[in-house]
Amino acid sequence: MSKNAPTLKEEKSIPTFEAPVDSPFSWLREATAAIRDQMLVHGAVIVHGLPIDGPDGLAEARNSLGVDNFTPTEAFNHRSDFGKHILSPISWPLDRHICPVQESSFSRTFPSVVLTACVTPPDGDGRAYLGDARRIGRHLPAHLADRVRTDGWTMARTFHAGFGISWQEAFSRTDHASLEELLRTEGIEYEWLPSGALHTVRHLPGFIDHPVTGDVCWFNQLSFLNAGSLEPAERRFMARAFGKYLPMDSFFGDGSPLSEEDVKAIDHAYDSSRIDVPWRRGDLLITDNVSMALGRSPIAGAPEFLVALGQGY
Repeated sequence: MSKNAPTLKEEKSIPTFEAPVDSPFSWLREATAAIRDQMLVHGAVIVHGLPIDGPDGLAEARNSLGVDNFTPTEAFNHRSDFGKHILSPISWPLDRHICPVQESSFSRTFPSVVLTACVTPPDGDGRAYLGDARRIGRHLPAHLADRVRTDGWTMARTFHAGFGISWQEAFSRTDHASLEELLRTEGIEYEWLPSGALHTVRHLPGFIDHPVTGDVCWFNQLSFLNAGSLEPAERRFMARAFGKYLPMDSFFGDGSPLSEEDVKAIDHAYDSSRIDVPWRRGDLLITDNVSMALGRSPIAGAPEFLVALGQGY
């Protein structure tokens, strides 16, 4: 065993590794198998002490781990692109929490792993929120879990001019023909509204089997994307502005709406399976994108995080 063999300790319910000061990225290459094994068992690991102070540092960490780049078919909202497939987190108000979600779980293709680097930690007690997708279903009422397991879920998205991300930005397409070809390939139903807005609907499974472990995992954004998760004032504004064609909404697989109780039950299930992880400068949080959902608490200050989406890990 080399002198820089990975030292593992348990912290905050996920495994934690400490990178050495000397040759940290060489150590990371040597530790890859151990890190991956722990990630598959626990859903996430965190590595302290890496010299990640910008996009180049995260790109080097990703390459050291042997993670291949993943490019989403569809973007959720605006993200900065720093090159080398290094992105910012999704654009979201700092004073609001982000419910744990799996990246691109509204698409047929999605990353297998998410790398999140903390370049500058938030002030105070800002934390990552992890949601163990293998446990979420156990915390749901049986009838609700069975319905999602049997029927899946539906996501509706409408791209209104001048509001939020455009379809050109979301799908990286500039003309109707290439966009419609992509939508057909992805199995996304679509229509062009009289206003010129693009309305899309897709039907997806609510649970999937982990491709390596075989674990059954909750894999959807039923609660996060549901209109019932909006603040009441925001929901009223959206309804007045867009009617039934909200920018985002979710439904059961048969198209039925979720009740207020359904949304609360799902949120409670996330809370019941949540793992809080505090941030340090130089942290690298590695999450299995199928077995572990990722969100965050409200944060303060001027935090800086970077994200790399990967596959083949």
